[in-house]
Amino acid sequence: MQNGEEYAGYKWLSEAYDVAPVQPFRIRSVIGSTRSSAISNGFRVETYPSNYRPDPTLRAHLTFALKYEGVELDFMHRLFEVTGPNPLASWALEEPTGAYARRCGFLYEWLSDSMLDAVGDASGNYVNLLDPSQYLSATVPDRVRRWRINNNLPGTRAFCPMVDFSEQRRADPAPLRAEIDNMVDQFGLETIERAVNWLTIKESKASFAIESEGKEEDRIRRLARAMSTHCGKIESALTEEGMLIIQQAIMGDKMVGAKLGIRQSPVFVGHTNSLFEPVIDYLAPHYENVAEMMEGLRAFEQRTRGQNPLLRAAALSFGFVYIHPLGDGNGRLSRFLINDILRRDGFLPAPVILPVSAVISESAARRAAYDTALEHLSRPLMATMNPVCSFGATVQYEDGVKSNLHVAEWRRGIATWRYADLSFQSEYLIDVIRHSILHGLKDEALYLLRYETACNRLKEIIEGRDEDYATIIQSLVRNMQVSGKLRKTYPAIFNDEDLTERIEHAVFKAFELLPDDGKDDDDMEPRFDVVAR
Repeated sequence: MQNGEEYAGYKWLSEAYDVAPVQPFRIRSVIGSTRSSAISNGFRVETYPSNYRPDPTLRAHLTFALKYEGVELDFMHRLFEVTGPNPLASWALEEPTGAYARRCGFLYEWLSDSMLDAVGDASGNYVNLLDPSQYLSATVPDRVRRWRINNNLPGTRAFCPMVDFSEQRRADPAPLRAEIDNMVDQFGLETIERAVNWLTIKESKASFAIESEGKEEDRIRRLARAMSTHCGKIESALTEEGMLIIQQAIMGDKMVGAKLGIRQSPVFVGHTNSLFEPVIDYLAPHYENVAEMMEGLRAFEQRTRGQNPLLRAAALSFGFVYIHPLGDGNGRLSRFLINDILRRDGFLPAPVILPVSAVISESAARRAAYDTALEHLSRPLMATMNPVCSFGATVQYEDGVKSNLHVAEWRRGIATWRYADLSFQSEYLIDVIRHSILHGLKDEALYLLRYETACNRLKEIIEGRDEDYATIIQSLVRNMQVSGKLRKTYPAIFNDEDLTERIEHAVFKAFELLPDDGKDDDDMEPRFDVVAR
């Protein structure tokens, strides 16, 4: 009990067994006078009347938690390390047909990779471990005869990210896919392809901007080529071979060999404080765990096939970046995975590429939202891990990387790395995908269509090169008038006020910056030759 509140479920278990959660509980249940629900900072507080109060026992509050609060694998792993096997074994023996006893018995064995002694096979009807209407779960569950459980957990014991989409109102992919089809019908496939070509370059530039890297053109074009060449086409972007192919395509031939492939050294994302001391913002899991965690991520991709492509793309992208399996290029490959999965799942028709990086970096607010999504896991994790992290003597690891980072107790973070709750991150990325479609792709296609219309109208008024038309159109649309620079560049045109008015009218009408007045832009007068200075 805290601040006079009487808790139930996971919060009660946390206090009763002195097991602090690393990832905050998404739902906190309180026993009060009347039933109510409130949301605060993205977390729910559920108040239940006294008749809901569980008995003060492990099994009663686990039952309440699984029934009303969902499945918190990270916390349950930590809790079972404290309770040990005996309470779970006793519960299973006393209630061999109990659905919650069987779920908890199975989860104890699955999380601890050990068997409950003296417990025989359970009986009763098979029950799903996860509610598939609430969680991103395995399409084809494993039937576990011992517990008569349909194990539809999406991953493996080594890596099983969780996504609760029960309150994600925008998770339905159908309206967004229909919007893409409508765009193809409205603008035509050729215009969409041209928009994608430009957006792929824009996406590459933005990806480097997210990681605060330079604007070296060949690196930008390498990433763009990797997106267009390998997205949805490589056998798997999650195998070691697949990651190497994409990493080489992104990084190029000049990358340092020690950073190629799966890392064999510790890695963290951080910054330097005002005292020039290193600060760890996120510590990735120990390199010895990377192989099994990537195997779990591949299992997640396979087990959830056929499920919501938006949720799959989000979980796989964030799951990858939290594992951080490579020496370099993790952020770019994680964003590559978004388009790759959406293409494989049939959500994105070829050759559409969504500019997710461009959306993330288009404003300070959106960039901050991306950081917030990453920090939803990294902040609570580092609150646990920072006390056991230090910097000291430099060590050279097998992959050639030198590091002075020392971690005294990696085990503190293993459950959080393995069982990351990615519900918040998934909701965030769905919003990015939505914006990429409704604004990024659609706005670019609309711009190209209007640009082409303006170009054709200008060709009826003046003679010039494509680059001349581009200069005039872009300047007029940006400034909404003939700028001094434009007038200086093309004095023969823009010193003629009548011709200037006709050009402005043609461009502004094409971009719908003027009301439709029914005027014909071609009044049969001779076209004027552009003479660029």
